[in-house]
Amino acid sequence: MTYRSVLANREFAALFVSQGLSTLGDQLARIAVAILVFERTGSDFAATFTFAISYLTYLVGGPVLSAVSDRRPKIAVMIFCDLARAPVMLLLCLPDQPVWSLLLGLTVVGVLAPPFDSARSSIQPDLLGPEAYPVGNALINVVLQLGQVLGFLAGGVMVAFVSARGALGLDAATFFISAGLLLAVIRHRPAAQHPESRGGLLADTAAGFRLVARAPDLRRFLTLSIVASMGLVAGEGLAVPVAAELGRGSVVAGVLTAALPAGFVVGSLVVARLPEEARLRLLFPLTFCCLVPLAASPLADDPAVLGTMWFVAGLGSSLNLIASSAYVQACPPEFRARAYGVAVSALFGCQGLVLLGAGSLAEATHPRVAITFVTGAMLALVSVLPGTRIAPQGNLRLSR
Repeated sequence: MTYRSVLANREFAALFVSQGLSTLGDQLARIAVAILVFERTGSDFAATFTFAISYLTYLVGGPVLSAVSDRRPKIAVMIFCDLARAPVMLLLCLPDQPVWSLLLGLTVVGVLAPPFDSARSSIQPDLLGPEAYPVGNALINVVLQLGQVLGFLAGGVMVAFVSARGALGLDAATFFISAGLLLAVIRHRPAAQHPESRGGLLADTAAGFRLVARAPDLRRFLTLSIVASMGLVAGEGLAVPVAAELGRGSVVAGVLTAALPAGFVVGSLVVARLPEEARLRLLFPLTFCCLVPLAASPLADDPAVLGTMWFVAGLGSSLNLIASSAYVQACPPEFRARAYGVAVSALFGCQGLVLLGAGSLAEATHPRVAITFVTGAMLALVSVLPGTRIAPQGNLRLSR
């Protein structure tokens, strides 16, 4: 199965383009708001908090709102979320927005992300089938990270040479275009969860938690992904203060932030073509490749050297591609959205807490020292994790 054959699937191609546009716009908005807040407050914590919002909203909306994607047609959920987020970003384009208004807008957009992401993740196997899904999932993950690379780079340049409002307006446009593509190309499919099997929304959410809690394979992959991502997000969230510490501006902040997803793109294109057993054997080596360069950040005072180190860390982050693909494939179809919601909520919740802690530590010490502290703690935790392997595809083992 090749990338070209997967992209020949018209519905998947539309999903691929839609996801890329939405991700590009999101990153434009995130770097623009982070720079605006940092310029107005001069606070490392405030700048980091703008990144933390998109993660912390998953703690509230992730598990519950993701259950909606199993109860309702997934394409309808995705279109609704796109059309609801676009006007919020347009409101943020109004001049002289106070800091609290910018943060509130990001919060509203963040709350609508879990149902969209869970619907998108759980519809991919339906569009592609079991043989093509791993390759298609790799492409989606690549476009997610590539969208971050281009979004952060373009966001830094746009804020420096155009305006933050221009970046926010472009984000709104990407939501409208994404909704139009999905509506025009992807055909309607009924909800994965049969109406007769539905309980209340909270009961369905609890069933998703029970599935993940009883599946050792799901827990192992989720734990490893959380540990690695917590280290990565500390670097991403502190990129603006690090650039300021090095005496540089928004362009360097965008380059540093983009280095991590750029490494992921390159690593994923290689990892996705390996046999399954080879991919699984790479999980722990890739984890250390992800965390060690970030831990060494205080050793590099040259932005080019530091960016290269962060790029290497991004290469290691391709372990998340391995873990996410195996995780979704192991879930029964009627539980995919909820299991995804549980995983991403746990992942983003932990990342949000790390962002807040790293921001507070950076205020008391230095941004790169805070990154080293977080990644060093994650390396210590990785060293005591048990080995990770998965049951045969589609055969989910459940503990009592």
